[in-house]
Amino acid sequence: MPSPELFRALGALCEPPEPAHARLAAALGLPPPADAASYTDAFVFQLMPYAAPYLSPDGMLGGEAGDRVAGFWRALQLTPPGDPDHLAALLGLYAALAERETAEHRAPAGVWREARRALLWEHLLTWAPLYAQAMTAIRGRFHSAWASLLRETLLAQAHTLAPPPTPPLHLRDVPGLPDPGSAGFIRALLAPARSGLLITRSDLAAAATATGLAARAGGRAFMLGAVIDQDQAATFGWLAQRAAWWAGQHQASIPTLGRIAQHWLGRARASLRAFEQIPQHT
Repeated sequence: MPSPELFRALGALCEPPEPAHARLAAALGLPPPADAASYTDAFVFQLMPYAAPYLSPDGMLGGEAGDRVAGFWRALQLTPPGDPDHLAALLGLYAALAERETAEHRAPAGVWREARRALLWEHLLTWAPLYAQAMTAIRGRFHSAWASLLRETLLAQAHTLAPPPTPPLHLRDVPGLPDPGSAGFIRALLAPARSGLLITRSDLAAAATATGLAARAGGRAFMLGAVIDQDQAATFGWLAQRAAWWAGQHQASIPTLGRIAQHWLGRARASLRAFEQIPQHT
């Protein structure tokens, strides 16, 4: 198993920039960390490093997904931090559990190893590899290199800790996409657990460029709604391409992530079918 300090360092590097981050990045063989402006663009405006936005049916911070992560901390008899589902907090907890597992060989029935396995398969692998995959497309050598190392490290852990016998609670009973004509369709589309897609502001700007439409500044729902209003067929054609791309990524992850990847693949394929049908009815 990699040193617990690797997980802590990866977590620290998705927190607001500090002088010590340059040393951590160098130790991991990464390019120099991004400056404050680049950090804000990547980790605040594009891809927030929290579990809930990727696992919640509404795609928002907190909610049931955030509560479930906080409950895991409490199950370990730990007080949840202010942001219990922040990637840095989860990676730090994973490192701490690995250290306890090493230090306390006499713990009953490998309790610390089981806790680490639960954390990995329920609260990290359910979203962080996809998050890292999306982050590799964000401009900047540091972001891509950091995300690639994060993904590689987590997937390596999946090979050393077998998944629990039951599927993750985060991915059970997640509603699918509503009818494309409904008021909640765009919001649901931007909730990754429902659509199988991670769509960033950069993606939406690229969609506007690719389709010759005007990109409008604002939240993702506003941006997506604006390009749909301009040309629904072209926008859903672009979305179909993104859904096919994400389906390919999920398909490739099945040998490592099993049921987790199958969930994401099923949602991406359902989204693709919806996108391919919508222009036929306009």
